[in-house]
Amino acid sequence: MDSSFMEVSGLKVTVSVTEKTEGGDNSYMHYLPTPPKYSDLVLKRCLIQNSSLDEWCRDALEKFRFRPLDLQIILLGPDASPLASWSVYKAIPLAWELSSLSSTKNELAMETLTLKYKHFKKDS
Repeated sequence: MDSSFMEVSGLKVTVSVTEKTEGGDNSYMHYLPTPPKYSDLVLKRCLIQNSSLDEWCRDALEKFRFRPLDLQIILLGPDASPLASWSVYKAIPLAWELSSLSSTKNELAMETLTLKYKHFKKDS
């Protein structure tokens, strides 16, 4: 599955902490890290008909047939050479949205795809 996007957001991981006071010494605090939480991945592009990505999303959102996919996000430079990449694991579609359609504006129809994923890593 190969697609290009104008905007990608949501490559974010956060670790929270649970505070525990020291037994018998209330002036000392322990901070215990919790498992990481990952933000939703949001992909935006011009509306494209009959893409394999569109079919994968429709299977999940319309037919409730979810097939988790591993994805790779590649940031391209001005000459289309890769500058950086990230691997995203076990992604599933959560939402699909079409931008407003107006006959009085000369704008492209944009689609926004929101994905949930298990984790990501920056490739070397």
